[in-house]
Amino acid sequence: MSTETPSESPVFRRLAWMLGAVGLLPFFGHALFAWAAPTAEAAGLLRSQVHYAGAVLAFLGALHWGVALASPLPFGTRDGARLVWSVVPALFAWVITMYSPKVAIPALFVALLVAWVADLLLYAGSAAPRWFLALRTVLTAGAALCVGATWLAMATRLMD
Repeated sequence: MSTETPSESPVFRRLAWMLGAVGLLPFFGHALFAWAAPTAEAAGLLRSQVHYAGAVLAFLGALHWGVALASPLPFGTRDGARLVWSVVPALFAWVITMYSPKVAIPALFVALLVAWVADLLLYAGSAAPRWFLALRTVLTAGAALCVGATWLAMATRLMD
């Protein structure tokens, strides 16, 4: 009988990377269409990018709640910080998605990077596997590049 935890399994790790890559597809699609779509369709496209980035941001915060729950160690200061942080991205996403894309897209670009920095700080020494931070870094880079490309398209070709 194996003592390997699920996250240590190569199958689990491959599945996490594959699902992460699939999660980048809407970011990539929004960025691509921000540059290729007719200007008349921009409003819906930009709003969709805002909502998807907001949903992903909320998910990133929720992961910290799960890590705190799964920790085999006694509750400590870092767990408290993790629980407090876990709700911040969702609250931010809830508020920022009510704003126009002109405000929300740049704010979500920054928020994705802030969430990544928070992850680097809060996952250090946690029960999360080491490969997870590598995955988070790659996914954040992909998401931020795509939201940034959408922001650039919005600023240069889609908005007055």
